[in-house]
Amino acid sequence: MSETRVNGADVTTAHQDLHSEQGALRGEHPGRSRNPVIKVADLAWLEFEKPDLDRAEVFARDFGFGIAVRSESELWLRGTFAGSPCMVIRRGRTSRFIGPAFRAAERADLDRLARATGTSVRDADVPGGGKVVDLLDPSGFPVRVVHCGEELPALPEQQPLLLNFGTDHRRTNVTQRPPREPSRIQRLGHVVLETRVFGRALDWYLDTLGMIVSDFLFLDGQRDRGPTMAFIRCDQGSRAVDHHTWPCTWVRATAMSTPPTR
Repeated sequence: MSETRVNGADVTTAHQDLHSEQGALRGEHPGRSRNPVIKVADLAWLEFEKPDLDRAEVFARDFGFGIAVRSESELWLRGTFAGSPCMVIRRGRTSRFIGPAFRAAERADLDRLARATGTSVRDADVPGGGKVVDLLDPSGFPVRVVHCGEELPALPEQQPLLLNFGTDHRRTNVTQRPPREPSRIQRLGHVVLETRVFGRALDWYLDTLGMIVSDFLFLDGQRDRGPTMAFIRCDQGSRAVDHHTWPCTWVRATAMSTPPTR
């Protein structure tokens, strides 16, 4: 809550102690790395395993995804925007989230990342081909950084309904009958990660992938203990359009989550 004065009296509002009002305090986390290994360009897709790909496909179509690739063992889902797929579902024994994949800005970034992390660049099993570096974040989540050889072309968008605004009458006495179909997914927006090692995980994404913090969240009255949540995004400079990705990500401290196991 913040305090203002109305008619000479102090009034408490709902905005006291907001980070956006106070700004960063001395000694707090800077929200970015001084010298990141690379700067990823975007969140590429999310990877899952499910035992029944037929049911997964039915749900995906009803939800508004398009199908980029379907095989006996994999299901690649996409939106209408051009670029990479949104999600890959591989056949597995149980339903579980595997991890995220980020898009490298340049092919050379993969070589730089591999050298810095002691890993290697390999061929990516993605539609159109490409290269990938496989990493493991401090929470135990597999993280892929990919550079795709080809991008999926854009698909037709749904036509918006004609609406009247004030004196702008775009539709007069004309019935609208929109098709009975799901709203089409356009792109992958963001993903949420929960971790027991918040500080290490946050620094890893900033130092390794060059992501930056949009906002921190602190427990009420306990700002001196540091943030418990961070909204982070890809560092695209003046081209940035997302508040968080991670278009970009936020990471939350929790005592309940466990990393995936293979």
